[in-house]
Amino acid sequence: MLILAVATTAVVVTAVGGAQTPTEVPFPSPKVVQYFVSTQTVSSTGALSNYFPRGSAVTFRAFAAESKTGNIVDDQAAKYFYVAIPGQPNVKLTYTDPETKRPPVPWQWTATWTIPADHPLGLVQFKVLLKSKTKQYGSFVQIPVVTSQLTVTKG
Repeated sequence: MLILAVATTAVVVTAVGGAQTPTEVPFPSPKVVQYFVSTQTVSSTGALSNYFPRGSAVTFRAFAAESKTGNIVDDQAAKYFYVAIPGQPNVKLTYTDPETKRPPVPWQWTATWTIPADHPLGLVQFKVLLKSKTKQYGSFVQIPVVTSQLTVTKG
Protein backbone atom coordinates (compact mmCIF):
# COMPACT_ATOMS: atom_id res chain seq x y z
CA MET A 1 0.00 0.00 0.00
CA LEU A 2 2.82 2.38 0.88
CA ILE A 3 4.53 1.68 -2.45
CA LEU A 4 1.28 2.44 -4.32
CA ALA A 5 0.86 5.74 -2.44
CA VAL A 6 4.46 6.80 -3.19
CA ALA A 7 4.10 5.84 -6.87
CA THR A 8 0.80 7.74 -7.19
CA THR A 9 2.30 10.82 -5.53
CA ALA A 10 5.30 10.70 -7.87
CA VAL A 11 3.02 10.54 -10.92
CA VAL A 12 0.88 13.47 -9.70
CA VAL A 13 3.93 15.62 -8.85
CA THR A 14 5.49 14.85 -12.23
CA ALA A 15 2.25 15.67 -14.06
CA VAL A 16 1.74 18.94 -12.19
CA GLY A 17 5.40 19.94 -12.34
CA GLY A 18 5.59 19.24 -16.07
CA ALA A 19 2.38 21.07 -16.94
CA GLN A 20 2.78 24.20 -19.02
CA THR A 21 1.56 27.36 -17.37
CA PRO A 22 -0.02 29.79 -19.80
CA THR A 23 2.18 32.76 -20.56
CA GLU A 24 0.75 36.23 -20.48
CA VAL A 25 0.98 38.01 -23.83
CA PRO A 26 1.85 41.68 -23.38
CA PHE A 27 -0.62 44.18 -24.84
CA PRO A 28 -0.65 45.35 -27.61
CA SER A 29 2.07 43.06 -28.91
CA PRO A 30 4.38 40.35 -27.62
CA LYS A 31 7.25 42.21 -29.30
CA VAL A 32 8.82 45.30 -27.76
CA VAL A 33 9.06 48.19 -30.19
CA GLN A 34 11.53 51.04 -30.29
CA TYR A 35 8.92 53.82 -30.12
CA PHE A 36 6.05 54.56 -27.78
CA VAL A 37 2.98 55.67 -29.77
CA SER A 38 -0.27 56.99 -28.31
CA THR A 39 -3.37 58.01 -30.26
CA GLN A 40 -6.73 59.68 -29.59
CA THR A 41 -9.82 60.05 -31.75
CA VAL A 42 -11.57 63.41 -31.54
CA SER A 43 -14.50 65.17 -33.19
CA SER A 44 -14.21 68.25 -35.40
CA THR A 45 -14.58 70.37 -32.24
CA GLY A 46 -11.65 68.61 -30.57
CA ALA A 47 -13.79 66.66 -28.10
CA LEU A 48 -12.58 63.15 -27.29
CA SER A 49 -14.95 60.64 -28.82
CA ASN A 50 -15.01 57.13 -30.17
CA TYR A 51 -18.55 57.08 -31.64
CA PHE A 52 -18.89 58.69 -35.07
CA PRO A 53 -21.76 58.54 -37.59
CA ARG A 54 -21.17 57.74 -41.24
CA GLY A 55 -20.12 60.84 -43.17
CA SER A 56 -18.50 62.53 -40.17
CA ALA A 57 -14.83 63.40 -39.78
CA VAL A 58 -12.64 61.55 -37.30
CA THR A 59 -9.48 63.37 -36.30
CA PHE A 60 -6.64 61.18 -35.11
CA ARG A 61 -4.17 62.85 -32.76
CA ALA A 62 -0.91 61.00 -32.19
CA PHE A 63 2.21 61.32 -30.10
CA ALA A 64 5.40 59.29 -30.44
CA ALA A 65 8.66 59.15 -28.51
CA GLU A 66 11.73 56.97 -28.66
CA SER A 67 11.43 54.38 -25.88
CA LYS A 68 15.05 54.52 -24.69
CA THR A 69 15.79 58.25 -24.89
CA GLY A 70 12.35 59.83 -24.58
CA ASN A 71 13.07 61.97 -27.64
CA ILE A 72 9.83 63.11 -29.26
CA VAL A 73 9.38 62.07 -32.88
CA ASP A 74 9.13 65.00 -35.26
CA ASP A 75 8.85 65.24 -39.03
CA GLN A 76 12.65 65.08 -39.37
CA ALA A 77 12.84 61.72 -37.56
CA ALA A 78 9.85 59.93 -39.14
CA LYS A 79 10.07 58.12 -42.45
CA TYR A 80 6.33 57.41 -42.26
CA PHE A 81 3.59 57.80 -39.67
CA TYR A 82 0.05 56.91 -40.67
CA VAL A 83 -3.31 55.46 -39.65
CA ALA A 84 -4.15 52.11 -41.26
CA ILE A 85 -7.90 51.50 -41.51
CA PRO A 86 -9.10 48.17 -42.95
CA GLY A 87 -10.57 48.62 -46.44
CA GLN A 88 -9.46 52.28 -46.66
CA PRO A 89 -6.38 54.05 -48.01
CA ASN A 90 -3.77 54.86 -45.37
CA VAL A 91 -4.34 58.21 -43.67
CA LYS A 92 -1.04 60.10 -43.40
CA LEU A 93 -0.38 61.92 -40.13
CA THR A 94 0.90 65.49 -40.45
CA TYR A 95 3.34 67.04 -38.00
CA THR A 96 2.80 70.43 -36.35
CA ASP A 97 5.69 71.94 -34.41
CA PRO A 98 4.30 72.46 -30.88
CA GLU A 99 6.14 75.77 -30.56
CA THR A 100 4.18 77.30 -33.46
CA LYS A 101 0.87 76.97 -31.59
CA ARG A 102 -0.28 78.92 -28.56
CA PRO A 103 -0.81 77.23 -26.25
CA PRO A 104 1.63 74.52 -27.38
CA VAL A 105 -0.08 71.37 -28.66
CA PRO A 106 0.66 68.09 -26.86
CA TRP A 107 -0.40 66.01 -29.88
CA GLN A 108 2.03 66.97 -32.65
CA TRP A 109 0.68 64.58 -35.27
CA THR A 110 -2.85 64.75 -36.72
CA ALA A 111 -4.86 63.27 -39.57
CA THR A 112 -8.52 63.39 -40.54
CA TRP A 113 -10.58 60.56 -42.00
CA THR A 114 -14.08 61.14 -43.31
CA ILE A 115 -16.15 58.01 -42.78
CA PRO A 116 -17.65 56.88 -46.11
CA ALA A 117 -21.47 56.84 -46.29
CA ASP A 118 -21.40 53.10 -47.00
CA HIS A 119 -18.82 52.15 -44.37
CA PRO A 120 -19.93 49.15 -42.27
CA LEU A 121 -21.40 49.99 -38.88
CA GLY A 122 -19.49 48.87 -35.81
CA LEU A 123 -15.90 48.75 -34.64
CA VAL A 124 -13.06 50.13 -36.75
CA GLN A 125 -9.90 48.15 -36.04
CA PHE A 126 -7.40 50.86 -36.99
CA LYS A 127 -3.67 50.81 -36.28
CA VAL A 128 -1.18 53.65 -36.20
CA LEU A 129 2.20 52.74 -37.66
CA LEU A 130 5.51 54.57 -37.43
CA LYS A 131 8.88 53.96 -39.05
CA SER A 132 11.82 56.22 -38.29
CA LYS A 133 14.52 57.21 -40.73
CA THR A 134 16.83 54.98 -38.65
CA LYS A 135 14.60 51.98 -39.49
CA GLN A 136 13.02 51.59 -36.07
CA TYR A 137 9.31 51.01 -35.51
CA GLY A 138 6.41 51.88 -33.28
CA SER A 139 2.70 51.12 -33.40
CA PHE A 140 -0.59 51.77 -31.65
CA VAL A 141 -3.64 49.52 -31.48
CA GLN A 142 -6.79 50.16 -29.52
CA ILE A 143 -7.23 48.59 -26.12
CA PRO A 144 -9.59 45.63 -26.54
CA VAL A 145 -12.50 47.18 -24.64
CA VAL A 146 -15.49 47.59 -26.97
CA THR A 147 -16.76 50.78 -25.32
CA SER A 148 -13.35 52.42 -25.85
CA GLN A 149 -12.85 51.54 -29.52
CA LEU A 150 -13.58 53.65 -32.57
CA THR A 151 -17.15 52.81 -33.61
CA VAL A 152 -19.13 53.82 -36.70
CA THR A 153 -22.80 54.52 -35.98
CA LYS A 154 -25.84 55.37 -38.12
CA GLY A 155 -25.92 59.03 -39.18
